[in-house]
Amino acid sequence: MPGKLARDAGLSAEEEIDHLMKSVLDAIQQEIKLRFARLNDLNSKFGFLLDVEKLFNKPLDYDVQISCKSLSRFYNTDFDGPELYAEICDCKMLLRNRKDVRPKTAIEVLTFVISYGEDVFPNLRTALQMLLTIPVSIASSNARSAN
Repeated sequence: MPGKLARDAGLSAEEEIDHLMKSVLDAIQQEIKLRFARLNDLNSKFGFLLDVEKLFNKPLDYDVQISCKSLSRFYNTDFDGPELYAEICDCKMLLRNRKDVRPKTAIEVLTFVISYGEDVFPNLRTALQMLLTIPVSIASSNARSAN
């Protein structure tokens, strides 16, 4: 019986439940902190790619170029920073000439980029694919480890 075991340990059933609930809440709090830390890290690396309005509808500033370089330093085997910046500029010019396509999200930009084939904008395609799949892989691995 749960009440009897709790009494054997010197705790009432209510105290045992209270202790258990606090332990669970502590674990949840730690998990939330870890997930937010990972998401903040992800945003600091890839966040500039999420601002589609700024990337493709406004003049590019030096920050975008710096963000491309710093992202490529971390993922140097996946893409090249200066080439990523050049591809963003080229894609922006291409989108400016296409009145029928106005992407508003990163996934819409990726769909647009993919429509031109694998040889066009390879760095931008890779960066967007990574941006859009990393959060899912973090959540999936956490869900598997919880089971």
